[in-house]
Amino acid sequence: MYKQPFDELYQSLVVQPSVAYRAAIGAPVNLDPAAFSSLLNRLRDYHHLYPGMTFWLIVEYKTLAISASDGDMAFFGRKLNTLKDMLRMIHPDYVLPYLRWRAAAYELVFKQSTKIVPLEMGYRQSVPLLGKDGQYFWFAMYSTIAQLDANERIVTNLQTFHLEGKWTEHNQRPFEASVQIRNFSETELDRDLISQMSLSLIDEFTNAELDLLSLYGSGKSVEEILQIKSWSRHTLHEYNANLLKKAKNLFVFDFRNARDFAEYCLKKGFIRGRDRH
Repeated sequence: MYKQPFDELYQSLVVQPSVAYRAAIGAPVNLDPAAFSSLLNRLRDYHHLYPGMTFWLIVEYKTLAISASDGDMAFFGRKLNTLKDMLRMIHPDYVLPYLRWRAAAYELVFKQSTKIVPLEMGYRQSVPLLGKDGQYFWFAMYSTIAQLDANERIVTNLQTFHLEGKWTEHNQRPFEASVQIRNFSETELDRDLISQMSLSLIDEFTNAELDLLSLYGSGKSVEEILQIKSWSRHTLHEYNANLLKKAKNLFVFDFRNARDFAEYCLKKGFIRGRDRH
């Protein structure tokens, strides 16, 4: 499967879409400099205050630079200076799915009618990161808005990382994310995030592929699908193969077959099944 080079992905999905937004970011008002300094002082004592945390980063949105961090040298063997440095540590297979889920999460946050409050919105996603020994390890990454300007644009973002275990080539779960906002139920937010990600599915799949997923999700047999679509078995086989390639690209997971992928999408709410007639 063709994979877009990292530099191209970073430019097209991080740098270019955010140029105007980052240029408009003003001075932080919430948290103000004094409160932010207090936060950094607490984070520097993270070994005692947050024993499960492996390292943390502060990302400046205007420049995409990492302005403060601790713990990264121990795992990576070198200091990370930019968001690009951080993203480069993610396993290549996970970079594109990570950026898609990240974009969907932030779209969701800014659609909420409630006022955004720093440190009260959390975005969680497990990612495999490359250590200095050349091996990948699963980390639970929590991304939290730390500072906003007067127009509620993100000034800084806090990212904390918690070691979960060694990553292996045998993926045990589809790549997913979750959002937590104070005073919102997790069920409500997960549903909204899935709806946001569904837009990505619509963009990735053709109408015929989406229709096939819907048919599989509804429990239609192969014979029923062949009759409904007026396809040959060879054509259905080609569609199945394309679905599995795209599923791998989106979720970094080896679904057993196209029906298994469709049932997963239906269960999660990415697609809707057809009514039986």
